[in-house]
Amino acid sequence: MTLTIDVPTELEQRLEAEAKRQGVSRDAFVRILLEEKLKPERESSASTLPRILARNLPIKDRSCENEWLRNHRDEYAGQWVALDGEKLIASGDDLKEVVKTARSLGAPEALMLQVESRDALPFAGF
Repeated sequence: MTLTIDVPTELEQRLEAEAKRQGVSRDAFVRILLEEKLKPERESSASTLPRILARNLPIKDRSCENEWLRNHRDEYAGQWVALDGEKLIASGDDLKEVVKTARSLGAPEALMLQVESRDALPFAGF
C-alpha cells in the first residue's frame, strides 16, 4: 500500500534528520515509527516487562554474609550494613552513607541490607 500525507516542512526536516542519524531512508524510518506506534495490544504491553541486561553471570555465594547475620542480627537490628563475606564493612542509619563508605573502602560489591530484628514480622508490601 502506498500512503501519501502532507506534513509541515519542519516535521519533514526532523524526520529526514532522524532517519539520516539512524542510517535509514526517510520512508523506512516513518514505517518503523508507525509499526512501533500501532503494535497489537499484546506486543505493546511487552515493553513494560523487565529487560534482561546480562545472562550467565556467576552467582555470588552469600553464605558467609548469612552466617554473619545469624550471629550479629540483634546488635545491628534496624541499621543498614555492608557485608563482604564475614566482614562488616560499614553500618549506620543512612543507606547512602553506608554505600559511600563501603565503596570508599574498596568493597563496591558488598551486600547492603537493613538488618531486621529476630521478632520482626515479614514485610508483605503496601
